[in-house]
Amino acid sequence: MKLSTVLLSSAALLVAGAAYAADLPAKKAAPAAAPTGCATFGAGFISIPGGDTCLKISGYVRSNNTYNMSTVARGTAPYSMSGNYDMTFDARNQTEIGTVQSVVEIYNTANEYAYINVAGFQAGTWDDNTDIGISGINGDYSGLTAKGLQYSAPLGGNTTISVGAVTAVTTYGGVTSGRPDLQLTVATGSGPFKANVVAVSHEAAGSDSGTANAYALVGNASVAMGDATAKVYGAYAQGASAYVIGSPVATLFDAATDSSGMSSGSNVGAKLSYNIGKGSLSVFGNAANVTGATGSTTSYKSNNMGVNYALTVAKGLTVTPELWNSVTNTGSGNSTAQSLYLRIQRDF
Repeated sequence: MKLSTVLLSSAALLVAGAAYAADLPAKKAAPAAAPTGCATFGAGFISIPGGDTCLKISGYVRSNNTYNMSTVARGTAPYSMSGNYDMTFDARNQTEIGTVQSVVEIYNTANEYAYINVAGFQAGTWDDNTDIGISGINGDYSGLTAKGLQYSAPLGGNTTISVGAVTAVTTYGGVTSGRPDLQLTVATGSGPFKANVVAVSHEAAGSDSGTANAYALVGNASVAMGDATAKVYGAYAQGASAYVIGSPVATLFDAATDSSGMSSGSNVGAKLSYNIGKGSLSVFGNAANVTGATGSTTSYKSNNMGVNYALTVAKGLTVTPELWNSVTNTGSGNSTAQSLYLRIQRDF
């Protein structure tokens, strides 16, 4: 190959390379800004790039395992094994009217709670204020969910008062009241002492005709004493048993047979927890008693007690075995259930 041909080819390559280089960016683009913390709202919140919203994601993944030690019918498995999860998204930002907060909680792909809170006003769905009873790891106490509107304001010190109107609890035969349930909640505390009191006004719809004014009073108190924590609970209701024993059973009782006859119910409970090693040992129990409307022979009684030990295996990882005993009487005799639970939970 002639020298002139080699030189011409090299020059062509240099020109082509220079043209290609001219098309490239002058310098490498800066990486996208990483989310930063939001000190205003506390630990766990991060700033979402491109706006002024701060977001916190939390929740748990849980394994639930149960073995029924009571006699079961032939062909019925005495055990169950399952898993579930819960995720909570808490988004906040500062506005000209204060902090605007929106919370969405998802439990096993289903919406559990969703509400907006601004300047003390809350709207949407949330865990009912009366769901403060004594129970173990085998489920929520009452399972009630508030759906409605609520306003909360400080009274001074560590005391807060809340006034709300929420969807009425289900009543007998699916008949519900013509107005929302009205709730007044007072929460207070000082040092190791905490207390909550909730008063509820409910309209009981008659199973035949008419309505009656019903109510419920629910409260609890706890005190921490070094490694020990003691908690007591009490509730009483006239025509609003869902707030005392939970919605599944209360559908049998929460109704007036006429304009005056209503069910009545009470529930008391206590729990003592003590930190031992890397876990907490708890002993707890409660007793509920509900009688049907005036002239009715319908009744419901339950006595429950249990013990569990929540062992922290690693940061955010807890293993909790629990022994639970329950005696229930619905007017047709006693039924006893003894169960052994094992929960493995990872919080994040």
